[in-house]
Amino acid sequence: MLKKHFSFLLILVAFSLTAQDANKFMGFVKLNDTLLITYKLEFDINKGKVSGYSLTDFGGDHETKSRIEGEYSAEKKLISFKEVELIYTKSPVSLDEYDFCQVHVSPTRYRQGSDKFMAKFDGKFSDGVKCLSGELAMNSVSKINKRVDKFSKKIQKSKRVADSLKEKFKNSRLIDTLNLNVLKKNQTTSILTSSKSLEFFIYDGGQLDDDIISIKKNGKLILSNYKITHEKKLIRIPTEDKKIQLEIISNSVGSIGSNTAIIEILDGKNDIKAMTNLEKGETTKIDIIKRN
Repeated sequence: MLKKHFSFLLILVAFSLTAQDANKFMGFVKLNDTLLITYKLEFDINKGKVSGYSLTDFGGDHETKSRIEGEYSAEKKLISFKEVELIYTKSPVSLDEYDFCQVHVSPTRYRQGSDKFMAKFDGKFSDGVKCLSGELAMNSVSKINKRVDKFSKKIQKSKRVADSLKEKFKNSRLIDTLNLNVLKKNQTTSILTSSKSLEFFIYDGGQLDDDIISIKKNGKLILSNYKITHEKKLIRIPTEDKKIQLEIISNSVGSIGSNTAIIEILDGKNDIKAMTNLEKGETTKIDIIKRN
């Protein structure tokens, strides 16, 4: 079991970060001085406008990705932003009401290139009603990568780690999980969209090991015993219904660890990169919910 978990970790780190790590942060949301929730932030600043994404409870049961917008004053070194649109969530979603508490950061001191991001925020519903307040405490991805590099060097020097694993860890860097949603067994990921259709690209992002999957749409088989390759398999899903459920079934785990098919989901506005982490016979679900 440990070997399988380690293989999955190696597949994750294979998706390395580029050199453009500016304005990428990882850390926590702090609530009531005691509750900590993981939080990630990635944004660009263009002519004073801030745009990007946030990821709350990453890797957790309520992982949620949102689009953010805001402003930045280079002269005053002040930044403000808010979450404006839910992209996907693993929290339960009701078709009648899916109003989430969204982070609003008031003007806060920030210097581009900083290795920390600290700010107070208010959580608000879409009608402006306040739902909570707290603090953001994060370090830059670049700083975290340096720590990972140190850890990797220790692995290279260790006599307790097999040479084969040392070779796989060599030159690996921290995964940019803002762009990767891990699809776990018995889990439902809800994607909210306004598009008339979504495109699903399915492929193997690492070493080919004969992973095989099937996909059902609202209970009907639309892809049967498909062997994952490096070539991207395209499936278009029209959003003619208010809710569409896709069920991904692992038919085979291949020769390297668990079933790890890459699934990229595009709706013309937001891109979601996901990866299955399933054993043989396990399933995960994706609910596509059409916005009003």
